[in-house]
Amino acid sequence: MRGDLNDTGISREVQLRHVVMPLTWALLILGLHAIPGTDLPQETLLDLLHADKAIHLVMFAVLSSSVFVALGKTGTIRKYKWYAGLALVLYGIGLEFAQDVWFVSREASWGDILADGAGVLAGRGAFRGIYGCWN
Repeated sequence: MRGDLNDTGISREVQLRHVVMPLTWALLILGLHAIPGTDLPQETLLDLLHADKAIHLVMFAVLSSSVFVALGKTGTIRKYKWYAGLALVLYGIGLEFAQDVWFVSREASWGDILADGAGVLAGRGAFRGIYGCWN
């Protein structure tokens, strides 16, 4: 069936509608990482650890699932799923180190990097569970 994510893997033309959601989420995540640390609410350490990691996980899960849906809609998921997953993890790592170097009053966190990676895996799992694509 045309458009089925369990398709044979035949490549179809990439359309603008396929990249709008992943690109929007990637830019939103970049913008949230760029917020100066002085503009963020000051919470207790315990609150900050749990909420911050959960936010990272959810943001990257949505980004990841939208990327995998876009790949599925274009029929290239089998070919590019590992590259996409690696690119998303590297994007999370890059953003964390950019926080440390370029963004005001922000610092990189290994916990955030792990939460980003877990979010990528959660997004892939959600995609596979919802669409039934075990490719």
